[in-house]
Amino acid sequence: MVTQSVDASSRSGPRRTFVGDLLKP
Repeated sequence: MVTQSVDASSRSGPRRTFVGDLLKP
């Protein structure tokens, strides 16, 4: 499920920072 969330966020853009922070703290 995490992969799906990341994929959706990556495509969204605005949430990329949030995902990047979690994946790359």
